[in-house]
Amino acid sequence: MPTLNNIPNEMITEHINWHSRPGNPSAGGRRINPFPPTGRRPALGSGEEFLVWHQGYLERFHQWVNSLPASSRPDQATIVSWRAIPQMIKMSMLGWNSTLADEEQLLSDMSNFESLDELGRFLEFSLHGYLHNASSSMWNEPILLSFESPQSSYFWQLHGLIELWRQQWSDQQQPIPTPAFTILQVDGAETQTSIGTPGETDRYQFTVATTSTLTIETTGPSDVVITVAGPDNPQRSHSSDDDGGQNFNARVQEQFTPGTYFVYVVFYDRSQTGNYGISVVS
Repeated sequence: MPTLNNIPNEMITEHINWHSRPGNPSAGGRRINPFPPTGRRPALGSGEEFLVWHQGYLERFHQWVNSLPASSRPDQATIVSWRAIPQMIKMSMLGWNSTLADEEQLLSDMSNFESLDELGRFLEFSLHGYLHNASSSMWNEPILLSFESPQSSYFWQLHGLIELWRQQWSDQQQPIPTPAFTILQVDGAETQTSIGTPGETDRYQFTVATTSTLTIETTGPSDVVITVAGPDNPQRSHSSDDDGGQNFNARVQEQFTPGTYFVYVVFYDRSQTGNYGISVVS
């Protein structure tokens, strides 16, 4: 694969300094020396630094590529990120073995890594090193074994894969959004709405101050089902109905003790969409 001859010298120098001067950030080196004299394992914090620094380095590279005239840019196919370890470099003659295969399998579930730092320390001196070495041998690209490796387009492909793993870990840390519940007022105006996407669930909640017999009812042309949960627990089953109202509408009439209740509305035929109204009355 062609060398990126026009990559800015300062980007190569930045990479050389970052790796070759660990513990000396004033000289451009990484802040944390991954292997200090007293350590036997990668130092705490070095893994997160490895991933975050390379994330920024990749971003600066692609910003540079996009700033070039179209005629001067490297072929996109030669720098696009790998989405997985290429099968062609998973060969025993290149050093692939059962230990590396097990490590690759661990990456299929990012909950195996409690922190970004743990993931980075796991990657830097194992699969990351293997990707450099195996790619160098497979494609006769000796520069991949040096700190000048960003001159090789393979560098950007394999580090794109490292960044993909970092992103997958980060994505897993995002909390699952809590579905929004629309407020229904007891004895308030009927809410007019619709289910516009097949399989969609509409969610409502209402609050009961004193023990009461209430009616939750839908109106309109849609054949919907309602399920009620609570009090104060959106997963505690309370009651449900399919066709207890008029014209295939749903109707629940039950006693409700004080607390907050949650109402789920779906189409009987989950492939359908349509309009309906819903109310809670005493």
